[in-house]
Amino acid sequence: MNVTKYFAVFYTEQIYFLPQFLPVAKEMKRRGLPYLIVLKGTTSRDMFDQNERIIKICEDKNLSFQLGINGLDNASIEYLICGGDEHPDVNIPYKKSVLIVHGIGTKRSAFAEEKNKFDIRFIEGDFRLRKLKELYPDAKTILENVGFSKLDDVLAMSNEEVDKMYETYGFDRCKKTLLYAPTFYPSSLERMPNNFPEQFKDYNLIIKPHFFSYIRKKYKRQRRKLDIWAKYKNVYVAGFDDFNIVPFYALADLLISDESSVVFEFAALDKPVILNRFLKLRLTYRLFGQRKLRKRMEPAMDQFRDLGENIWHYKDLKKGVEKELASPENFKQRRAECTHEIIGLVDGKVSVRMVDVLEKNHSDKTK
Repeated sequence: MNVTKYFAVFYTEQIYFLPQFLPVAKEMKRRGLPYLIVLKGTTSRDMFDQNERIIKICEDKNLSFQLGINGLDNASIEYLICGGDEHPDVNIPYKKSVLIVHGIGTKRSAFAEEKNKFDIRFIEGDFRLRKLKELYPDAKTILENVGFSKLDDVLAMSNEEVDKMYETYGFDRCKKTLLYAPTFYPSSLERMPNNFPEQFKDYNLIIKPHFFSYIRKKYKRQRRKLDIWAKYKNVYVAGFDDFNIVPFYALADLLISDESSVVFEFAALDKPVILNRFLKLRLTYRLFGQRKLRKRMEPAMDQFRDLGENIWHYKDLKKGVEKELASPENFKQRRAECTHEIIGLVDGKVSVRMVDVLEKNHSDKTK
C-alpha cells in the first residue's frame, strides 16, 4: 500500500490561523518539504457554514489543502502543526506536535498549562519565554524563541504591491490611511458611532473586523454596523475573503484596535497604534465588573499597553489619531522595547528559523 508522506500537516481550526502558517508553508515548499493544510471546517451551531468559501480561498491561493481528516489514517506525518489554545484531540497519525500560536494575545489562555502537551512550541520574544519557564520549569516542551512568522509576508511586500492596493480600494494617495481592526470580544466596535467614517473623512479608512464578527451568528449587531460603514466612499470594509490582515499592515499609516493582538503586530513594524479602551461588555461582565474581565484577560500583558496612545472615550479618538500621525516617533522607543519582549526578532526570516528547527528535530536525521 502506498503511504503518503508529509513533513508537516497544518491543522487549521480557523481560517484566520493561516496568516501565521503560510510563511512557514512557503518555506517548506521552497525546500521541497511536502506539507498539507487540513481545514477543520464549520462544526458549531453558533457559526454560519463557511466551508465552500474557505475551499475557494485555498484554491485561489493554490494551497495544498483538504477539508477534514479523511484519508490521513495511513499517512506518514512528521509534524502536526497547530495554532489554537488547546492541543487538538484529532485522529491524525503524527510523530511530533508543534504549536505556532495564531496571535500574541492578551488573554490568559496564552499561558495555559494545556500548551505543555506540544512537543515543540515556537515563542515570540523574551517575555513569554521567561514567563513560561517560570510557570512550568519541569515542562518537557521544547521552546524555541524565533519570532512571529506572520510578519514575514508584510516585510516581503513590494512597493508595487502596495501601490496596487490603492487602486483596488479606490483610495486617495494624498490621504493617510487608517486601519481599524477590532477584535470580536471584548470589543470597541459596537461603541463606535454609525457616522464614524464621516468624522474621519480626511483619511482612507480600512475596517478589518475579526473573523468571528462575520461567522458567529450572535454578532449580528456588529455586522449591521459594518454594513453602515461600508456605504462611505472613504471606507473599505474587509469581508470574509480578506482573512489575512497582513496586506493592510503594509498599506496603513496607523492602526486603531482594542483587545486584539494586532496592536503588537502592527507596532512591531514601527508604526503608531491607538488602543481603544472603551469596550462593549456583555451583561454578565457589567454585573460582575472588572473581576470577571480579569479572569479572561492576562494581567501580565498590561505592562505592554503603553506602546501607543490609550483612548478611554470615543470623543478623544480623532485627536489621538491626529497627534500620533503628526508625531509618529512619540512611542517609538516603547514600541521597540515591547517588540523585543513579545514579538521577537522582526527580520522577515522567522519562517526560515522555524523550518530550520523542524529539520533539526526531524526523527529521520539521515534524510
